[in-house]
Amino acid sequence: MRKLICAAVAVSVLAAACSTSADPGEGSAPTEPPATSSTLAADSADSAAATEPAADDMGPPDTTPSDTAPPPTTQPFFPGTEDGRPFLELTLTEKIHEFLELPNTAFAANIAGEMGLTGDQRWVPWVMDIMRTAGARNVSDTSMGALERLTGIESSGDFNTDYVRYGSWYRTNGVDPGEGYETFKSELYAYLDFRFGDMLAQVTDRVTLGAIQFGGVRRGGIPELNNPERLTPAQADFMTDEELVLGVVIGAEAGAYPVRFLARHELANDVVGGVPVALGYCTLCLTALMFDRRLPSGDVLSFQTSGLLMDSNKIMIDNETESLWNHLSGTAFAGPLAGTKLEQFPVATVRWSDWLADHPDTFTLDTPPPTYFPEMPERPPISYDYTPGAAYRTYYSSEDLWFPTFETPDVFELKTEVVTVDRGGFALALGLAALEQEGPFVYVLGGEPLVIVPNQGGARVYSAAEVAGVPAEAWRHGAPVEVALGGVLHDELRVNGVDGRNRIDVTLPRIVSSQSFWFAWFGLHPDTEIWPPADHR
Repeated sequence: MRKLICAAVAVSVLAAACSTSADPGEGSAPTEPPATSSTLAADSADSAAATEPAADDMGPPDTTPSDTAPPPTTQPFFPGTEDGRPFLELTLTEKIHEFLELPNTAFAANIAGEMGLTGDQRWVPWVMDIMRTAGARNVSDTSMGALERLTGIESSGDFNTDYVRYGSWYRTNGVDPGEGYETFKSELYAYLDFRFGDMLAQVTDRVTLGAIQFGGVRRGGIPELNNPERLTPAQADFMTDEELVLGVVIGAEAGAYPVRFLARHELANDVVGGVPVALGYCTLCLTALMFDRRLPSGDVLSFQTSGLLMDSNKIMIDNETESLWNHLSGTAFAGPLAGTKLEQFPVATVRWSDWLADHPDTFTLDTPPPTYFPEMPERPPISYDYTPGAAYRTYYSSEDLWFPTFETPDVFELKTEVVTVDRGGFALALGLAALEQEGPFVYVLGGEPLVIVPNQGGARVYSAAEVAGVPAEAWRHGAPVEVALGGVLHDELRVNGVDGRNRIDVTLPRIVSSQSFWFAWFGLHPDTEIWPPADHR
């Protein structure tokens, strides 16, 4: 009987951590849990105590009549254990087992507190998981106190601040969570979404597993776009000149995906130029990447939002093999396809008017219809506000992060937009605000001259390696580049001059670049080169 009620108990205890709001793409930040408790645990401030009560506190209640009401007990109620032993008499390992059998806030707070008292830093990710999923203030308060003891970093007393602070400490220090963590995390997260258990069981590296966080929605909770309806520019009269689109050209076909739509859906499985592609857009790290969905075997993948994050970056899952994919790198890190890297196509982040001027035959997308859930008829359909700039407005207007990542140097602000290049083992981040004030110029990365061509909202990057007819010294670092009239094309660049040398006529191929917030790029590329130089920032 006890096992039969576990799922119902978990829903009660963990409900605050797994919203089914009508807009899961917004408001996914961890929020301070309400001061409520499980239906099976009457929480109090003292339920956080990790030590056993004094012996004289454990006797039967005094039933002697009294003229005055007895003082309220300070000892929290603990649900029964599987073998009938008092919970407080169990070892920490036994308590964890009981908690996974019957999750409740009394168990959670006690376990987090006891982990903190051990002084063993391996417990940091365990406490983080309890803090993220428990959904009660007494658990979050106890967890913050435990994390303060384990890391030596003073708690701010604010749930969101501490969640990011201690999670980033863990990510930066890479402490091994130790034996048993795989089972703990998989079983705990399975209460949020039963599919999470199988997903996480594929992750073989414990440090990586500890870095994975619940993103606030279940698998597919942010509905992807599958073969979205298209419009011609003439039909898309709702588009504004200044709004941003994600432009792609594959073969002879050009397409513009409005950011206003991708900021809500975050994934589009589509076909462009005859190629099956997936456009992934991570709203938390502000990165759009276009992947080829074909594998060398000839199989074609389709992707969903997994509901999980790592380093405040979305984790994608493919429907065919259930492998987990790092969105920023396009690499599977768990599952049957672990180690597989998807091919990428260049994506341009530009104003709609600029894209349309260069690609008058482009397609764009129709406004997506509401998303219905036929397998969950009780769930209301999802209908979004697609006004440009409406999605994640609160997040973008704040300097704060919602989820942990690596501790990031203050070369830029955490959410500074950077144009990024990953080329031949070398990485580069260029501050977008400074780029928008510059004309085309040469940047030599790892010995390869690249031509950076800024535009309002982004930049394109082209390779000038092995260009016939132009002396190699002309492509010096920082040299200005003269672009031919109408020569900035999606997949190539026509150049008339470089470093003051005119009367040249060369065409340069475009290479893959992307854009993101600074914190996200640094987390994946800690050795990145940076532009502009420090004395120009």
